[in-house]
Amino acid sequence: MTPITKLPISRVVYLINILKYDSHYSMTYITCSRERLTKDLLENYVKSVKPEPSDGSRFKVTLGLTLLNLDDVDDDKKVIETHAYMDHIWRDERLAWEPSEYDDVRTLHLPADSIWIPDVVLFNNAGDDYKPMIDMTVLVFSDGTINYIPPLHLKSFCETVKQPTGVSNRMYIDRYKELVCKLAFLSWMYDGQEMSLVNRSSHIDLSEFRHFPADKFQVKSTAVQVDPKKFPCCAETYDIATFTIVLSNDPKYYHDNAPISDHSPTDLDDHHGSVDDR
Repeated sequence: MTPITKLPISRVVYLINILKYDSHYSMTYITCSRERLTKDLLENYVKSVKPEPSDGSRFKVTLGLTLLNLDDVDDDKKVIETHAYMDHIWRDERLAWEPSEYDDVRTLHLPADSIWIPDVVLFNNAGDDYKPMIDMTVLVFSDGTINYIPPLHLKSFCETVKQPTGVSNRMYIDRYKELVCKLAFLSWMYDGQEMSLVNRSSHIDLSEFRHFPADKFQVKSTAVQVDPKKFPCCAETYDIATFTIVLSNDPKYYHDNAPISDHSPTDLDDHHGSVDDR
């Protein structure tokens, strides 16, 4: 084979153009395959119908929460305001395909409003509404597995636990407390037999959490669990996925923001006399 450095310049330009054409042709071909796949999947798809596993097993939706930041902690109203991603993973066999029939396309992005989406909502919502912050797409894999990760602005209620152990400084011990904040998610329409909720992990994902050193409250721990719950309205039980965030107000916050006195306790004793002297 003739080294490319010894080829005439016209020949080199020709080869480069051929490579560009092949690359453009390949990308165009794949794009056409994705368009054909999208049409084939959605042509007779009915998005109002929930997916049903062909093996007769219970339909499952896996949930995972990734906490991004604490926007606000209202200590008086006992309300926490957060931004987070909520991972929804489920399988819809109607959206499965054979990659070899579509030029080895193995994943596909679809508008979220074009397919069935789990109606998972924040049950103990303390805000005005609960919905994704932006219009979303879903990632569909060739076996029908779907990943839907909407960014959410959440408001939920908390409970106060005062004076946890391990705090000894009397200057701020009365103001030190923990807030236990629970975000409870459930399907609004489907009971636990129709749709089972599964937790992705036993803890909330904090890998992308933005911590601010000046924050009054810090994340102390997290937990995730799924439990069945029965409501007065219905005979069926519903799965509730509870994501718990335990916050503690950092003693250092009060230490750094404590009022500064003009006199130390020793100075006051010397000026007014000690308790024993009076």
